Amino acid sequence: MREKATFLVGFRYVCCFPSKVKKEFSVAVDVNSEIGKIRQVIVHRPGVETQRYPHGDFLQVFPLRPGMSSFNLEEAEKEFSEFNQVLRSQAVEVFELTDLLVEALDASPLAREDLISSFLRDASIRGNDLQEAARVVLVAASSNGDLVRRLFSGIRYEETTLDERSAFPLAFLTGNNFDSEDFLLGPLNTAFFVRDPMNVVGEGVTLNRMYWPFRGREVVLYEIIKRYHPLFSGVPQWYDHGGSFYLEGGDVVNIDARTVALGMSSRTEATAIDVLCQRLLWGGRGYQVDDVFVFTVPQEGNRVHLDAYLSRIDYDKFLVDPLLQENASVYRVRRGYAQGDVRVELLTSNISTILGLMVKEVGVRVVEFGNASIGHMQREYENGSLGTLCLSPGNLCVCKENVWTNDALDKVGMTLHPVSIQELTAGFGGPSSLCLPLWREKL
Repeated sequence: MREKATFLVGFRYVCCFPSKVKKEFSVAVDVNSEIGKIRQVIVHRPGVETQRYPHGDFLQVFPLRPGMSSFNLEEAEKEFSEFNQVLRSQAVEVFELTDLLVEALDASPLAREDLISSFLRDASIRGNDLQEAARVVLVAASSNGDLVRRLFSGIRYEETTLDERSAFPLAFLTGNNFDSEDFLLGPLNTAFFVRDPMNVVGEGVTLNRMYWPFRGREVVLYEIIKRYHPLFSGVPQWYDHGGSFYLEGGDVVNIDARTVALGMSSRTEATAIDVLCQRLLWGGRGYQVDDVFVFTVPQEGNRVHLDAYLSRIDYDKFLVDPLLQENASVYRVRRGYAQGDVRVELLTSNISTILGLMVKEVGVRVVEFGNASIGHMQREYENGSLGTLCLSPGNLCVCKENVWTNDALDKVGMTLHPVSIQELTAGFGGPSSLCLPLWREKL
């Protein structure tokens, strides 16, 4: 096989794949805040994988909101296109997850086997016989694109040799054979929530350990991209998907080049935060932070991550859920005096003072937009009102349906790009959940 040739040209890698058109990729990732102007992102357009589960089983992988009888792919695709258009209108370079994965597979002859083996290790398929049946189907994929489609769509028993009468004649005779419609390997229905599996922190990434085991396979996709795609060549890693402790992307919030906020929640363990803090504070590869602020995240309804309760929208402005504001439990973590040690301090100030300390600004403003006890505001909080996507300082993509929140944002001078994502998120997150920034301009 001919080897890929890689040339460094200015600040771009130009990668030439055999029999493929030359394509350019940026050299590195870089995100130092949640408000710097976005330049590059990863997204994933929902596809046929969302239609593969029988209706009664769909709740296993996607929690439908009350009154939502099924996932309407046609409507979700319209919403995704509208969201994508907002990104492109702001000159954001948009990478599709599946395209990056195929390109990573094309980039190295080692990547395909690595992907299949890693994916099956995270698939919770019991025993060698079932593992091998799934492997046979994946290995038989006619191209890298076909392999990616199979991974996203899942594998039913009828697509394997396990469904053949000759393989298990007694099981067929006694009615104990596999149900052909059941899944040996389930679809990746939640992959369009791209913020959860991986984060960019500074010029490195975290590859997260997801709370729900079935979502671990999504992280494997990012592992392969990080390992083999030229876009991520030489990028350091701050957290390992193979670690023991849960960490999810919505609980990682970049404040500035020296400060990170983390959420301690039902999805992110204190032990994971300890591991990540040690790596970020003591740095390496030319990067380290000075402060990590750890927020104890309330667990209310469908809001489970820090980014559902706290959103920076401008240099000096934040949205803060009243539940977090009124019951703030925040810890400051800094380097200790010996190599590798950290110091932890419980902060007793009010939330505005803590936010000012984080961003090193006097007069930080928490935008008030309603009491959570009021019915319509409770609905907006649960509909991702704080899950705004900051495109640049004061320039926000927001949920169109959150009219009270959007009115308050308009009154404080924010530029708004409303989108309807009711089918996509079902209230489990806002625009920020559908977009993984790879590169933001520094403040």
